Amino acid sequence: MELIIAAVLLGICEIIGFVGFGWLLRLWFNAKQAEIEKRLADTMQEWLEQPAPDKPSKLAELADAAGTVIGSAAARSLMATMSQQQSALAHVANGAADTLQGQQNPILGLLQGGKRGKGAAVLRLAQMLGPMLGGLGGKSGSNGGEGKPSSRMNMEL
Repeated sequence: MELIIAAVLLGICEIIGFVGFGWLLRLWFNAKQAEIEKRLADTMQEWLEQPAPDKPSKLAELADAAGTVIGSAAARSLMATMSQQQSALAHVANGAADTLQGQQNPILGLLQGGKRGKGAAVLRLAQMLGPMLGGLGGKSGSNGGEGKPSSRMNMEL
Protein backbone atom coordinates (compact mmCIF):
# COMPACT_ATOMS: atom_id res chain seq x y z
CA MET A 1 0.00 0.00 0.00
CA GLU A 2 2.86 2.28 0.73
CA LEU A 3 4.12 1.63 -2.73
CA ILE A 4 0.80 2.69 -4.24
CA ILE A 5 0.72 5.91 -2.20
CA ALA A 6 4.31 6.63 -3.24
CA ALA A 7 3.45 6.03 -6.91
CA VAL A 8 0.39 8.34 -6.69
CA LEU A 9 2.41 11.04 -4.93
CA LEU A 10 5.17 10.67 -7.54
CA GLY A 11 2.59 11.02 -10.34
CA ILE A 12 1.11 14.12 -8.69
CA CYS A 13 4.60 15.62 -8.27
CA GLU A 14 5.42 14.92 -11.90
CA ILE A 15 2.20 16.61 -13.05
CA ILE A 16 2.82 19.62 -10.78
CA GLY A 17 6.45 19.80 -11.95
CA PHE A 18 5.43 19.59 -15.62
CA VAL A 19 2.71 22.26 -15.19
CA GLY A 20 5.11 24.43 -13.16
CA PHE A 21 7.82 24.11 -15.82
CA GLY A 22 5.28 25.08 -18.51
CA TRP A 23 4.18 28.05 -16.43
CA LEU A 24 7.80 29.22 -15.95
CA LEU A 25 8.48 28.75 -19.67
CA ARG A 26 5.38 30.81 -20.47
CA LEU A 27 6.53 33.60 -18.11
CA TRP A 28 9.97 33.61 -19.73
CA PHE A 29 8.44 33.85 -23.28
CA ASN A 30 6.12 36.67 -22.18
CA ALA A 31 9.07 38.58 -20.68
CA LYS A 32 11.08 38.16 -23.90
CA GLN A 33 8.12 39.24 -26.01
CA ALA A 34 7.63 42.34 -23.84
CA GLU A 35 11.35 43.16 -24.14
CA ILE A 36 11.25 42.81 -27.93
CA GLU A 37 8.10 44.94 -28.17
CA LYS A 38 9.70 47.64 -25.99
CA ARG A 39 12.87 47.67 -28.10
CA LEU A 40 10.77 47.88 -31.26
CA ALA A 41 8.72 50.77 -29.85
CA ASP A 42 11.91 52.58 -28.79
CA THR A 43 13.43 52.11 -32.24
CA MET A 44 10.28 53.35 -33.96
CA GLN A 45 10.20 56.32 -31.61
CA GLU A 46 13.85 57.07 -32.40
CA TRP A 47 13.20 56.93 -36.16
CA LEU A 48 10.02 59.00 -36.08
CA GLU A 49 10.80 61.73 -33.56
CA GLN A 50 12.76 64.83 -34.46
CA PRO A 51 15.97 65.09 -32.42
CA ALA A 52 15.78 68.90 -32.60
CA PRO A 53 13.13 71.31 -33.92
CA ASP A 54 15.30 72.28 -36.89
CA LYS A 55 16.57 68.76 -37.66
CA PRO A 56 14.45 66.13 -39.48
CA SER A 57 13.87 62.63 -38.13
CA LYS A 58 15.94 59.65 -39.29
CA LEU A 59 13.01 58.34 -41.33
CA ALA A 60 12.67 61.70 -43.11
CA GLU A 61 16.42 61.70 -43.87
CA LEU A 62 16.16 58.15 -45.22
CA ALA A 63 13.17 59.07 -47.40
CA ASP A 64 15.06 62.12 -48.69
CA ALA A 65 18.13 60.05 -49.58
CA ALA A 66 16.00 57.39 -51.30
CA GLY A 67 14.12 60.07 -53.23
CA THR A 68 17.38 61.64 -54.36
CA VAL A 69 18.75 58.32 -55.61
CA ILE A 70 15.53 57.34 -57.35
CA GLY A 71 15.07 60.82 -58.81
CA SER A 72 18.57 60.98 -60.24
CA ALA A 73 18.20 57.49 -61.74
CA ALA A 74 14.90 58.51 -63.32
CA ALA A 75 16.48 61.73 -64.66
CA ARG A 76 19.40 59.78 -66.17
CA SER A 77 16.98 57.35 -67.79
CA LEU A 78 14.86 60.20 -69.16
CA MET A 79 17.92 62.01 -70.53
CA ALA A 80 19.15 58.81 -72.20
CA THR A 81 15.74 58.29 -73.79
CA MET A 82 15.62 61.86 -75.04
CA SER A 83 19.15 61.56 -76.42
CA GLN A 84 18.22 58.38 -78.27
CA GLN A 85 15.14 60.08 -79.73
CA GLN A 86 17.19 63.09 -80.85
CA SER A 87 19.74 60.79 -82.45
CA ALA A 88 17.01 58.88 -84.28
CA LEU A 89 15.40 62.13 -85.46
CA ALA A 90 18.76 63.45 -86.67
CA HIS A 91 19.35 60.20 -88.55
CA VAL A 92 15.93 60.42 -90.22
CA ALA A 93 16.47 64.11 -91.04
CA ASN A 94 19.88 63.39 -92.59
CA GLY A 95 18.37 60.59 -94.66
CA ALA A 96 15.58 62.87 -95.85
CA ALA A 97 18.09 65.62 -96.70
CA ASP A 98 20.19 63.14 -98.71
CA THR A 99 17.10 61.99 -100.57
CA LEU A 100 16.03 65.55 -101.39
CA GLN A 101 19.52 66.48 -102.51
CA GLY A 102 19.65 63.35 -104.62
CA GLN A 103 16.36 64.31 -106.28
CA GLN A 104 17.54 67.87 -106.97
CA ASN A 105 20.97 66.86 -108.28
CA PRO A 106 21.17 63.09 -108.97
CA ILE A 107 24.91 63.10 -109.67
CA LEU A 108 25.73 64.84 -106.38
CA GLY A 109 23.34 62.52 -104.55
CA LEU A 110 25.07 59.48 -106.04
CA LEU A 111 28.52 60.73 -105.12
CA GLN A 112 27.48 61.21 -101.49
CA GLY A 113 26.70 57.53 -101.21
CA GLY A 114 23.23 57.03 -99.81
CA LYS A 115 22.01 53.78 -98.28
CA ARG A 116 24.14 51.43 -100.35
CA GLY A 117 27.48 53.19 -99.96
CA LYS A 118 29.82 55.08 -102.26
CA GLY A 119 30.86 52.01 -104.24
CA ALA A 120 27.29 51.43 -105.38
CA ALA A 121 26.96 55.15 -106.06
CA VAL A 122 29.99 55.18 -108.37
CA LEU A 123 28.65 52.15 -110.23
CA ARG A 124 25.24 53.80 -110.59
CA LEU A 125 26.93 57.01 -111.81
CA ALA A 126 28.85 55.01 -114.39
CA GLN A 127 25.59 53.47 -115.59
CA MET A 128 23.97 56.89 -115.87
CA LEU A 129 26.93 58.50 -117.63
CA GLY A 130 27.68 55.53 -119.88
CA PRO A 131 24.77 56.09 -122.29
CA MET A 132 25.39 59.86 -122.34
CA LEU A 133 29.05 59.49 -123.17
CA GLY A 134 28.41 56.59 -125.51
CA GLY A 135 25.76 58.57 -127.39
CA LEU A 136 28.34 61.13 -128.50
CA GLY A 137 30.32 58.65 -130.60
CA GLY A 138 27.41 56.69 -132.01
CA LYS A 139 26.74 53.18 -130.75
CA SER A 140 28.37 52.21 -127.49
CA GLY A 141 29.23 49.07 -125.63
CA SER A 142 30.63 45.79 -126.85
CA ASN A 143 27.20 44.20 -127.15
CA GLY A 144 26.11 46.54 -129.94
CA GLY A 145 23.24 48.03 -127.95
CA GLU A 146 21.97 51.54 -128.33
CA GLY A 147 23.11 53.26 -125.19
CA LYS A 148 21.92 50.49 -122.91
CA PRO A 149 24.23 49.40 -120.09
CA SER A 150 25.64 45.93 -120.39
CA SER A 151 23.88 43.05 -118.67
CA ARG A 152 26.87 42.70 -116.34
CA MET A 153 26.22 46.19 -114.93
CA ASN A 154 22.51 45.44 -114.43
CA MET A 155 23.29 42.30 -112.49
CA GLU A 156 25.56 44.18 -110.07
CA LEU A 157 22.74 46.54 -109.09
